Amino acid sequence: MLTVKNMIVFGSVIVIAVVLQVILILVGKVDSPAEAAVDFTKAYFMLDGASMSERLCAEIVEDKESDVVDEYLNRVAEQARSMGFSQSYMRNQLSHVHTEIQMADEKSARVRITGKRLRSINPVFAIIGKLFSLIQSHQVDVTLTLLKEDDQWKVCSKPFLLSEI
Repeated sequence: MLTVKNMIVFGSVIVIAVVLQVILILVGKVDSPAEAAVDFTKAYFMLDGASMSERLCAEIVEDKESDVVDEYLNRVAEQARSMGFSQSYMRNQLSHVHTEIQMADEKSARVRITGKRLRSINPVFAIIGKLFSLIQSHQVDVTLTLLKEDDQWKVCSKPFLLSEI
């Protein structure tokens, strides 16, 4: 039978274990070039401008002549309108992602990302589209150049269609 003292000790152990798990998860999250490349690629295909800007290096983001992320998003919105859709129709979900770090040192890396992208108007569309083979998948195979800025890996090449801007 559990006494009050045993219940307090047991509860304290549980609370300490949960707190330690949270601390280990937060401390264990180390930024890697592969993680940064995948984060950027997912944001790019989901048309998430804020997340894309976070993962682009300062040289690209702080370009005074043009805002490549906004220009890209505007061009995608224009393309969607010309097809009779809203911008959300152009979003894609990245799946089956594989990364390969081709060259890395302390401050720079090249990461090759391969995978598939599927149209992702909303999460339900993606699930139903996969189940009934309603949506077409497209191969993704790109190599991104990353540099370490302020202890965080950033994409420093103009990837995908951003290079056309």
